[in-house]
Amino acid sequence: MRIALAYFGLPRNSSVCFPSIEKNIYRRLPSGAQVESFYHFYEPLLINNPRSRELGVLGEENYRAFNDMLGILEVTGECLERWDFERIKSYGDVWGDEFKSLSNLVHQLNSLHAVTSRVDDYEPDVVIFLRPDLLYHDALPDFVLPAVLARPNAIYIPHWQWWNGLNDRFAICGRAVYGAYGRRIEQVLPFCKVLGRGLHSERLLRFAMTQAGAKIRTLEMRASRVRVGGEIVEESFSSKRSMGRRENRLALPLARMRACIDHFHYGWSSALRRSMHE
Repeated sequence: MRIALAYFGLPRNSSVCFPSIEKNIYRRLPSGAQVESFYHFYEPLLINNPRSRELGVLGEENYRAFNDMLGILEVTGECLERWDFERIKSYGDVWGDEFKSLSNLVHQLNSLHAVTSRVDDYEPDVVIFLRPDLLYHDALPDFVLPAVLARPNAIYIPHWQWWNGLNDRFAICGRAVYGAYGRRIEQVLPFCKVLGRGLHSERLLRFAMTQAGAKIRTLEMRASRVRVGGEIVEESFSSKRSMGRRENRLALPLARMRACIDHFHYGWSSALRRSMHE
């Protein structure tokens, strides 16, 4: 099994977040797997985000945990022209904050696109997309990676905060769909045109995964955002609160059913291998 871990965005508070990644992700990977880690980040900068109430400098120490990985730093702002930000703006400002959040989303999607391009040369069987600024509370279940290896069009996402789309915080993707997940910025203008609305992160992910024929599965793992000042965001991990649309009331049970089937088929073999190593 060839596993790629792909980090994107900004590494806030790595002294808090990265140990949780080591514990709950890296230490849960199969001992015989080939593992490579990749990143695309933006250079250290002053973060000023009224929507998230963040104001502070992103220090260079946050990048040290990723020094031995394959990656690149980009200057903020350069990607906006690349992805025709002015045209994206013409479809509306969903957050109503003078396009500040929209700009941040385009930067995040550009980061995903860039790190996915680096992952391609590795030819992975499974890709784990991770935000580096999350505190991961739960361990990666043993059965998930064997299931995704066997089902290349599978994608595991958290069962919470779908917001009329799909949770976009982190994901485990099979080789047939990781490209659609990571390159979904290419679908931004088709999304806006087809739906006749402004860009929305979770709804864009649902649109891209539907276009790719991905089979959604739910992941019980929880993770909390950590702000630049060190504050841990109080998250809601209830799937009921964030489902929203009627379609998602059907999509969630179906995604859970697929995960249960995977657990049944691959859970016992993972437990057996773990007991043998112990």
